[in-house]
Amino acid sequence: MPAVRTNEGGPSDAILPMIADPWMSQIVSGEKTYEFRKSRIRSSVKRIWFYLNAPYSHIRYVCEIDPPRTRNPGDEPLEEGPLGNREYNERHKDWSGYDYAYRIRSVYELRTPITLKMMRDKYGFKSAPRSIVFVKDDMKCDFPLDVQIQHRSGAIMDGTASVVA
Repeated sequence: MPAVRTNEGGPSDAILPMIADPWMSQIVSGEKTYEFRKSRIRSSVKRIWFYLNAPYSHIRYVCEIDPPRTRNPGDEPLEEGPLGNREYNERHKDWSGYDYAYRIRSVYELRTPITLKMMRDKYGFKSAPRSIVFVKDDMKCDFPLDVQIQHRSGAIMDGTASVVA
């Protein structure tokens, strides 16, 4: 099945693999407000569905994102404070190659995680995501965000996020 498309002509939702801890917990809590990646995600992508690797092997969280920030000459640095921002700005050696920073606007927890078995049997994925893949139309329809658990919402101001209890 094709990925859901936006007005920009590309997929609006992407699945990315994530080592679950501690990074996913830090995103959910708001301690980490950017997802740092070595490669640029298509500009049409507005939501990342995080596939948590083993031992979880499921998609549990969906995050709405902003377009990437970069650290090219003349780019504004990220705001100080949240985890990883200073290291990104200062080009810490552990951050070598992580040139794209995606601000996490909101975090949703799926009421029912999408297991690897479901991804294979129901949605036609051949294996666990090891790099970016795009969300299938029926998958997005089966898991609408407006009925999921919202942990963080909308705007992040001055490096802090609204956390929904």
